[in-house]
Amino acid sequence: MMVTGTLAEKGFHAFDGEPKSHAGTKILHTWVVVADKEQAHIYRRTEKGLEEIAHATAKGAQIKSVDDHVFEPQSLAPPHKPDTHHEKSSPAELAFIRRLVEWLDVAEKEKAFDRIVLAAAPHTLGDIRGFLPKNIQDRVHAELNKDLIKLPLRELQAHLDKIM
Repeated sequence: MMVTGTLAEKGFHAFDGEPKSHAGTKILHTWVVVADKEQAHIYRRTEKGLEEIAHATAKGAQIKSVDDHVFEPQSLAPPHKPDTHHEKSSPAELAFIRRLVEWLDVAEKEKAFDRIVLAAAPHTLGDIRGFLPKNIQDRVHAELNKDLIKLPLRELQAHLDKIM
């Protein structure tokens, strides 16, 4: 998997310098992951709307972060029993989803986000759910069962405003 964008260039702590609270209220850092079987756009929610912070593609065998830490793909089985969704997905598709979730797991452990929103076609969303560890499941704020990967940012924002 190859990751590009701000998070690939500056690491998971790229936004640590931003305020943690406003008027005594904690500001929650929300990431939005819009994915299909071959790519994912990762956005962060700001007061101005969504800002793309990373783009992941199935290309490449490893992710290299700004601090030269390399995340190798692992051959982990999904934490849950494979369901019919997994039986229909190709091994390459599942490998990309698994690596995406592993990357999100590292980001969560680095406290890069407080909550996450997932948007993908129902089949892909099912595959993502099958690999999510409990620490990320606990941070899922909302899910959208729609294939939104090719939408322009303005249309994507309109879909997500309804559930966020």
